[in-house]
Amino acid sequence: MSARRRFPMRWCCGLARLPAACVIAAVLECGAARAQAVDYGTLEQIFGEPITDSVTGKPQRASDVPGDLTIITQDDIRRSGADNIPDILQFVTGIDIRRYGFGDAEIGVRGYDAPVNPRLLVLVDGRQVYSDNYGYVAWNAIPVQLGEIRQIEVLRGPNTALFGFNAASGVINIITYDPLLDNRNTVTVRGGTQGYGEGEAVATQHFGTTVGVRVSLGGWTATDYSQPAQVSTPASHYGSFNVDARWQVTPNLLLSASGGATDALAERNLGILVPDQGRLNYGRIGAAAQTGVGTLSLDAYRNRSLNDYGDIGYDSNDVTVVTASDLVRLDAANVIRAGIEYRNNSDSSPGVGGTVSYDVWAANFMWDWQISPLVELTNAVRVDHLALHYDGMLLETPGRTPESYAATLSAVSFNSGLVIHATSRDTVRIIVSRGLQLPSLADFGVQTNLFGVTILGSPRLMPVAVWNAELVYDRNLRWLGAALRASLFFQRNTDLIAGPGATMPELVDGKLTETFANVGSSNEIGTEIALDGKTNGGFRWNASYRYTAITDDIQHGVGVISATAFDVGTPRHVVILGAGYTRGRWEIDAQARGQTAFTDFADLAVKQTVPGYVSFNARVGYRALDRLTLAGTAEQFNMSRLLEGAGSYVDRRFIASATWRY
Repeated sequence: MSARRRFPMRWCCGLARLPAACVIAAVLECGAARAQAVDYGTLEQIFGEPITDSVTGKPQRASDVPGDLTIITQDDIRRSGADNIPDILQFVTGIDIRRYGFGDAEIGVRGYDAPVNPRLLVLVDGRQVYSDNYGYVAWNAIPVQLGEIRQIEVLRGPNTALFGFNAASGVINIITYDPLLDNRNTVTVRGGTQGYGEGEAVATQHFGTTVGVRVSLGGWTATDYSQPAQVSTPASHYGSFNVDARWQVTPNLLLSASGGATDALAERNLGILVPDQGRLNYGRIGAAAQTGVGTLSLDAYRNRSLNDYGDIGYDSNDVTVVTASDLVRLDAANVIRAGIEYRNNSDSSPGVGGTVSYDVWAANFMWDWQISPLVELTNAVRVDHLALHYDGMLLETPGRTPESYAATLSAVSFNSGLVIHATSRDTVRIIVSRGLQLPSLADFGVQTNLFGVTILGSPRLMPVAVWNAELVYDRNLRWLGAALRASLFFQRNTDLIAGPGATMPELVDGKLTETFANVGSSNEIGTEIALDGKTNGGFRWNASYRYTAITDDIQHGVGVISATAFDVGTPRHVVILGAGYTRGRWEIDAQARGQTAFTDFADLAVKQTVPGYVSFNARVGYRALDRLTLAGTAEQFNMSRLLEGAGSYVDRRFIASATWRY
């Protein structure tokens, strides 16, 4: 890391002896309250645990966050041996994964996963990479290199009031190294089976003590996994270039800018397997200023994607987001944040005829109250107002006019979290929240014909509301050198959204028509238990178990696709085990995931049982030189191939890599 603006060691040692609440207060006064980037590295050294400011806007220890949070560090990423984010996440408690091809995966939090999963909000440094057109995440096209990631934050449960629409089941926020405070310079090459080859580079340049720029680029190519004979097996590829800059203009003013472009090709499951050639680019600017009325922040970005789905045609999705917020420290115990957001989202494709779009205005408010040094309460509320629009010529669809799309909706979400440090070793969290899953642009406005049936979106759709109550208990098991986390949660989902195969066809103007609709509700109860430990001798280990039971209540009684068959579409039991050992220049790590069977859906309405499985990964790393690390990884080495989702096999993989740090 760079020596830029580090806290003096004498001051750090003094902080380490203070209660956590007092330390964070001092950091706010000396760092964030002066519109300066949070020095994660120094704070992690002080506390011996990861730090985040994503949830409340102020820096917090992971153990103080008013939510069920797991932070995957850069060390965790390296030791996993994985070459992509889904393969890293599959060994995180509460995560469900379905792979449909080398470049296509779906991630769910606490069940409710699907071939196109609209419930998980994924961010890079707070910028949305979730695609609103069909409501999914193109994991293979995220514009970030593994070598520039500081940490991946996994927040379970609805968090719409804190992060925005579609944080319905959880949030994954990918945090990169700060180009002003960190000096991250790496080059990595990887190669392996399935014709896999990859290279990535990350370089950071500082100009004096006030300007920092990080540049990253990378790409890979591979043949796809084994597929059924009737499905093509294209070569997947990915290429990405990104720039991120920070300028500390004065101690009270910080400016930032970033941008990048990605090109990716994968076989994607959109209900049916289709080739997806995607080109994405983004630009972002931001400013933070310390004023007499708090720390004012302004952030604006634009995402643009163009996807070629082969015979289906092209899809163009544009997202523009502008946010403004004010973080105010009222006194030693109270921090508030108020903000407004404007969002414009549009989609043009053959499936919608013209352009379907919406404007969203949102207001949010958060109050963080340090009731005592051991008790903290955080409350957040958000109000969204959406106005839907349609431009262009409508397709020949029954019962629709352009005026049909002049619809509006308003929705309220909230998050409330109470953190109680009962003893020096015991922490209890009580969490209550209401999250929202916004209908995708396709849900609102699709107009197409499929197998002789006219498929229509519905401008009158309501968001899915996810009500959540959760109890989380943490205990430091000093005698075992481990940390225990146990959680019990209940969720109720109302106004579930369903489309083709799950709604009743009707005759409209003599045409058999099926319309997207809100079709019912679903309840979930579950528990998660996780242990993580390490010894002074270099041994580390982890173990977790997840149980969940889901009950659906679907009004139409059809429920033949995964959008409305969550009760059978989620593994009931998931076990994760891991162990690792570091000795001198050697690192050895192994992880295993076992889960019970579930039902997935291919070709929109064809059920397929995905058998339960146990899969093992292992990595051996050797630091050949102080700056050079060599590693070999075996993924799923106990099975030549297995099913993780309908219709597609996941093959055993072997990967070799070399990383040079300079």
